[in-house]
Amino acid sequence: MAKDKDYIKLIHSSQWVKLRAEKLRNNPLCERCLEADGIITVATEVHHVRPVEESVTMADKERLMFNYFNLMAVCHRCHVEIHTEMGRSGKMANKERNSRKLDNFVQKFFGD
Repeated sequence: MAKDKDYIKLIHSSQWVKLRAEKLRNNPLCERCLEADGIITVATEVHHVRPVEESVTMADKERLMFNYFNLMAVCHRCHVEIHTEMGRSGKMANKERNSRKLDNFVQKFFGD
């Protein structure tokens, strides 16, 4: 689970609750099970294909959070597997975010 305070705020917003419900209503079956194995499984969760926590600014986080096309309807098992495969027990996302923050800082204060 993400520990980023901005992500936590966004995931509890009414906008996210509505978007999540819309995605599950439009895609009631796990997209990964269907695509990978041809198995029909009920989708109970929504995964952000491009992780919201990778963004540095709140505006970028909101763009990823609320972009319908950045969402995948999945079952719980697949959601866990996706995050395991991504190596995202938090360490990878934090490392990538910190690297982007450093790059932004260097660009802002030192240019090219």
